Amino acid sequence: MERLQEALSRARDRRKEAGAAAPAQTRAQPSDPAQTTSAQSKPQRPTDASVAAAWQSLPQFMPNEKLLKNNRILSYFGGPAAQSFDMMRTKLLQQTKANNWRRIAITSPTAKCGKSTTTANLAFSIARQSEIRVLVIEIDMRRPEIANILGIKENLTFARVLSGQEPPEAHMIAYGNNLAFATNRVPSANSSEILHSAYAREQLIKVEEKFAPDLVLFDAPPVLASDDTIGFLDFVDAAILIAAAEMTSIDEVDVTETEIASHTNVMGVVLNKARYTQGGYGYDQSYY
Repeated sequence: MERLQEALSRARDRRKEAGAAAPAQTRAQPSDPAQTTSAQSKPQRPTDASVAAAWQSLPQFMPNEKLLKNNRILSYFGGPAAQSFDMMRTKLLQQTKANNWRRIAITSPTAKCGKSTTTANLAFSIARQSEIRVLVIEIDMRRPEIANILGIKENLTFARVLSGQEPPEAHMIAYGNNLAFATNRVPSANSSEILHSAYAREQLIKVEEKFAPDLVLFDAPPVLASDDTIGFLDFVDAAILIAAAEMTSIDEVDVTETEIASHTNVMGVVLNKARYTQGGYGYDQSYY
């Protein structure tokens, strides 16, 4: 892990040096004015009564605790097992507050890095702070996993909301009063075309206007697997990159981080599936 951190640090230094020598252009600009629904566009704040009514209109999700344990959704239970995600939550909330960020994409270089599991854990961890409303939107429409991981049986297909076929309430489900999931039970065709359309962004803004989440976590497809995520990154404020120990190469992390940084802010790189212990202080820091 130390070698990975050193390699990433050297790669970032090289990019900074290259950026200083080249003309400054830190963010790709959309060529179509109709797609200028950037991360800086903020929805109008509805009244507290209308927001409460919107959340109350969502069906409630009652998790199967045994399934969540089997799928390593540790933050649902809290306690020492959720410590790593709670630390991640605290750092995320500090950065989002300091930078006035709200839309966060969670992605990975390739499949099987655990981005959906991380997204779910992070969502439950944040939602334990009852004053914060969290909305998880699954935009990985090629291989959706959130519903399977959480055991959601309802026939939710949020892709139909993005394409304007149905209202958002038909494909969202809530846990408590401050956490909701917009997910997909089955893959959707033409995911890239749906996700990159100006219409889909308009629908997402309407969802934000209605439910007024403090944070929106987008479970995004792997960056190197398709163009789905790259075409969406200019809509979010920042992205978290999930790498898998002993599976994701340093080159894959470097290429993916560079690609993300050209479109939005890189909040951080999370090394997942690493097993190590720092017992000197009595804390178990192992990841699953």
